Amino acid sequence: MWGKKARAHKRAEALEASAVCPLARLDEDAAIWNEPGPRSVEEVDTSVGYVDMGAIRIPAVKGMQLRTQVADDGTTVLRVLIVLGDSGLQISAAAAPRSGGVWDEVRDKITEGLLADGGSVEALEGRYGVELRADIPVTMPDGRPASSRMRIIGREGPRWFSRIDIVGPAALNDELGREFEKIIDRIVIVRDNQPRARLDLLPIHVPDAAPEVPHV
Repeated sequence: MWGKKARAHKRAEALEASAVCPLARLDEDAAIWNEPGPRSVEEVDTSVGYVDMGAIRIPAVKGMQLRTQVADDGTTVLRVLIVLGDSGLQISAAAAPRSGGVWDEVRDKITEGLLADGGSVEALEGRYGVELRADIPVTMPDGRPASSRMRIIGREGPRWFSRIDIVGPAALNDELGREFEKIIDRIVIVRDNQPRARLDLLPIHVPDAAPEVPHV
């Protein structure tokens, strides 16, 4: 009984706090949007202007396209790709321990993999902490060799980890990159209450319908 009363008391306190300090909305000029994202679901009102994809909620942006990468089983969504103009933002979400430190481990593995594939990688301190700037060898349609720039960001929240890749011109151009940073800062990660192993993917699903884009 005592445990139930304690949980009920905590829920009441949370409701009272949200009533005093309402959650940020996309159509508001809230201070939280100036802080590096993504956000946890407890920070943002996602009832308006968001594409609900389960563990990831995407802010609706005029002109954007959403695509998903599916695993070999044909049903499990591995990551979401946001296409805006000639650039893209790819994001995944996974379970992580409360102690953090996942990005340090994952970053080293990403670097090893890219170098093994013939790419070049540089670690830089940026707005989101240490991130990777990678040049990846590609083959052009006419057969000529070329390279593609990728900006790889790792972010950790309460029991979740998110890898975010920016590709295309936005990975090279600071002005275009800032437009994608605005999206990152408004993305919301939903960590469910299910016990999950370290770096198990959080469940993502294809949205039922596109939301109305808010006027911001």
